[in-house]
Order: sequence, then C-alpha cells, then structure tokens
Amino acid sequence: MAGSLVEIGVDTRDVTRVLTRFSDRLGDPRPAMEIIGEIITASVQRNFEKGGRPSTWEVLSPVTLALKKGQGATLIGKGGMASGLMGSIHYEAESDVVYIGTNKIYAATHQFGRPGGGWGGSDIPAREFLVVQEEDWDEIVMAIDEYLFQMTA
Repeated sequence: MAGSLVEIGVDTRDVTRVLTRFSDRLGDPRPAMEIIGEIITASVQRNFEKGGRPSTWEVLSPVTLALKKGQGATLIGKGGMASGLMGSIHYEAESDVVYIGTNKIYAATHQFGRPGGGWGGSDIPAREFLVVQEEDWDEIVMAIDEYLFQMTA
C-alpha cells in the first residue's frame, strides 16, 4: 500500500518575537499567579458558604446530625488551626502555576466522598469544594487583563 507524507511548515518567527517582547515586558509572572490564587481561593470559600456550587451538597444524614449535635460546623468553622475546612483553603503561587489546597487530612474524604466512612458506618457523600466555577474564568481574565494593562501603561 502506497502512502504519502505531507509536511506543513509554519513560520512562527513574528509570533515568537512578539511573545518574547511581551514576556520580557511582563517580567516575573508570579504577581499574576497570585491574583489567580486570590480569586480561586475566594471562590472555593464561596462554595462552602453556599453549601455547594453549582449544585448544593447532599444534606447530612440524621445519624450524623444526631452525633454532631453541639460540635459545630467541621467544614465551615473559622479560627486559626482549629478552623474548619473552609478556613484552611489557601494558595501557593509560583511563576507558572498556582496550587490551591488545604492542610486538613480529611479534605479528600469530603471532596470525593467515602462509602461507609461516616458516623455509624454511614456513607460520606462527596462535597466537591475544590471547584472553579464558570464565572471565575471571566473574573480571572478581567483581573489579568487589568494587571497586564498596569504593567504596560
């Protein structure tokens, strides 16, 4: 069976030159990454405040509610190291990436759920809190545009 090979070459020198000038003008992109970190951290905290977004989280089981009575809100409690999961959300920005996370060992259980892992062997439903919302992308783009405008003005 005969075959053929098609090679397509694209001259990217002009684009590369413009991107290099832009990169040189931008300098350290870490401040832009910190802007993104602030926006996403605030959005994740809103996920807790709303009880889940875009869909609300499943309500606690009656067994869990009875056993937790008087213990406060594990997920949204505030106040230093004793804070709940919401209060532990933070970011770390590097020059090319932003990490959003928490130091709570139970975070993965709440993010992904856990069969039979709750009070009295009940299931813990997933309460996906590390979710970037659709509207966050518009806010990120606007904030970075503003940041870049200030850099080039």
